[in-house]
Amino acid sequence: MSSTAAMPTRHDAGSVHGSTVERVRLESGDIAVDLLTVGAAVHRVIVDGRDVVLAHPDAVGYADSMFGLGLTIGRFANRIGGGRFTLDGTEYRLATNENGNTLHGGPDGFARRLWGVSDVAPGSVEFALTSPDGDQGFPGEVSVRVRYTLSDDELRMEYAVTSTAPTPINLTNHAYLNPAGEASGSADDLLVTVHSQQLLEVDDTLVPTGRLLTADLREPRRIADVAPLDTCFVVDGEPGTLRPHATLAASDLAIDVFSDQPGVQVFTADGMAGVPGLTGEYGPRAGVALETQNFPDAPNHPEFPDSILRPGRVHTTTTVWRFRVTRG
Repeated sequence: MSSTAAMPTRHDAGSVHGSTVERVRLESGDIAVDLLTVGAAVHRVIVDGRDVVLAHPDAVGYADSMFGLGLTIGRFANRIGGGRFTLDGTEYRLATNENGNTLHGGPDGFARRLWGVSDVAPGSVEFALTSPDGDQGFPGEVSVRVRYTLSDDELRMEYAVTSTAPTPINLTNHAYLNPAGEASGSADDLLVTVHSQQLLEVDDTLVPTGRLLTADLREPRRIADVAPLDTCFVVDGEPGTLRPHATLAASDLAIDVFSDQPGVQVFTADGMAGVPGLTGEYGPRAGVALETQNFPDAPNHPEFPDSILRPGRVHTTTTVWRFRVTRG
C-alpha cells in the first residue's frame, strides 16, 4: 500500500445546528480517509475497500454522538474527578457530565464543536478551533489545531495547542477501530496487544486512585477474553517519544497504534447498543477505542505526567495508525 498522496477533496456534508459541515477526503494508494469539520471527526477509514472504523451515516450523528464515534476530544480527555482541580492556588470548578465528574472536557467539549479547515496540502488537512477563557470552567483562551496526514500505509494525527493562561490539556481521538470491518459485528474475535505492564487503578466512577496495578497484555489476546475494558494502561517506554502503544488485529489486517503519550485508554464499549452506523446499528463491542492520552485526572495527581499548558509554550503530541495487511 504505497502511493503518492493527492490533494484532499472537499465536499458539503450537510448541516448541524444551522451550520454547514464539510467532509474532507484524503487518499493514498489503497487507503481513503474521510474527515468531518464537526468534532474534527474521523468519519471513514477505508483500507482495500473495507471500512475499519465505526461511523455514523451523517454529520448530525456526530454532533449528538453518545459514544463519541471518531471525534476529537478536549480540553481534557477522560475524567477529571469531582469536576474540579486546583492550579497555582486557585480552585477551578468545571461543568460535570458523568457521576459528578467531568468527562471528555464536559457536556460541551471540543467534540461538539464545528471546527474550521485552516490548511490543506497533499495528503493532509488541518482543522482549527478556539476555546474561550472559562469554556466549561477551564481557564485561558485555547487555540487548538489537529493535522491529519495520510501517507502510504499510515494516518498521522498531530495536535498543537496554545493557551493565554495555565490550563490542563489532554487531547485524543475517540474512534472505534474494527479491522475486520465496521459491519462485521462483534469485535470479540479480534486480537488486542497493549505495550504495557501497568494500568491505573480507578474507583467506582472510573477516576484514578493514584495507584498503579500490574497488567500484561503484551501478547495478543482475544477481545472476548479481556473485556470489559475501560482502562488506562501505562505504556512502556519514554513519554514524549513516538513508540508502539497497541495493536488491534483481524485475521487479515492489523492496525498498529503509535504515540508519544504516556498512556492509552482501551475501551471495549460493552454498553453500546442501537447506535446508528453506516450499514445498520452497532451493538456491544462493535469496535474498540484505543485512545492515546495523558493519564485521566492528571491535574489532581502531581505524581502523574504534567498536563498543564502554560502561556508561551506549545503543547504538541502525535498519534499514528498504521495499517498492515497480514494475509498471505
